[in-house]
Amino acid sequence: METKAELQCPRQNGSGTRSSTTPRSVRRKYEHHHDTKSRPGTKRKRPANSDVTSACKKTRLDSAPTKPAVCLLPQVLQQYGLLISIVLNLSPEDLLALALSAKAVHQAIAPRLRSLQNLLERMRCPGWGVLIRRRGHQLSQYTDANRCTQYVACASTSTSQRVETRPCVACRVNTCDECRIHCVYQSIYQKPDEDDELPNFSGFVMLDALEVPILSPNHLNIDGPPWQDPSKHEGGPYHDQGIIDVPFEEKDYGPPEDVKNVLGLDLGDSSLAVSVSSNVSSPSPVLRALHVTAIKRRRWFCRNCLPLIATTGKRANTQHESCYCTLRARFLDRWLCLRCYVKEDDTAAKSFSNHKTSCGCGSGFGKARCTWCWGEIMGPDGQRPTVPAVAT
Repeated sequence: METKAELQCPRQNGSGTRSSTTPRSVRRKYEHHHDTKSRPGTKRKRPANSDVTSACKKTRLDSAPTKPAVCLLPQVLQQYGLLISIVLNLSPEDLLALALSAKAVHQAIAPRLRSLQNLLERMRCPGWGVLIRRRGHQLSQYTDANRCTQYVACASTSTSQRVETRPCVACRVNTCDECRIHCVYQSIYQKPDEDDELPNFSGFVMLDALEVPILSPNHLNIDGPPWQDPSKHEGGPYHDQGIIDVPFEEKDYGPPEDVKNVLGLDLGDSSLAVSVSSNVSSPSPVLRALHVTAIKRRRWFCRNCLPLIATTGKRANTQHESCYCTLRARFLDRWLCLRCYVKEDDTAAKSFSNHKTSCGCGSGFGKARCTWCWGEIMGPDGQRPTVPAVAT
């Protein structure tokens, strides 16, 4: 029989330590206390009308998976009529931003390169040329003092329907006649003081900053309709026409030049720097801006350094080895927007920069080449300047 003391305290072994064996009475006592959480299939139930149950059910219903929303913009842009209506009210920058907003939108707008070009050709002129001219051209003191009228209006903002618009040959963006490159850009009109006097006109040569007087044919007693005020839509503007004179802010002298003759001059055989008189500087201040433009195309190459493009590529379309370029063929026969003209001018200035005065290899036997057509310049611009002999 186990004594009462044995039930209350565990047995000890001979060494005095507590035995690891639990008494049977203690085991029996704890056998009846099982953890309800460990029993399988036992769950705590809530009342059927519990607020917590209703809230959980509502949460499950609200969080049920739904179909993603479909963007309707690509579907709208796939309709050609709607696409054209949208494009006609956008600028090229806006169209580019819209096309880059999403892959599906880009695919709807420009699935092919020709599709994008077609849209650019239908857009209204963005007015880049007018902004470039305003930054580069400077009105003379004469214009400010005589209250002249300046007329520079893009076709997209002009109320006149006479402004011609075509796609730029480089970027294909629709460009009006006011925003393309002109050799002589007439934009200023001065009303005559008397009824029997002729109005005065002025403008700018290329993108040169100096304002130049432009004489109408009537000033030289040449028969033809009189020039009118372009701001009143009575006629003009008269770009690349008339006779240009010395710039207002220029101190040197030079004879007036007929614009028509200058634009048709063969730059491969002639030069704009040849003076007709000994008392006129070379080039004349009247033709200085045009001469600078023409001389930028000249590069010197020896036979070994001649680039491949001089014998293939662009040269494949010409029948001559010599240059026959003119300002009219380069700038007026090509409908080129002013922004692309500036890019072309910057690129031309940086290309073959070590060939501007002689061949880059240092050879003294190089020939002058025109980078517009890659033909040889045979005229005065293609001749090396003679160095005067030094007296010994």
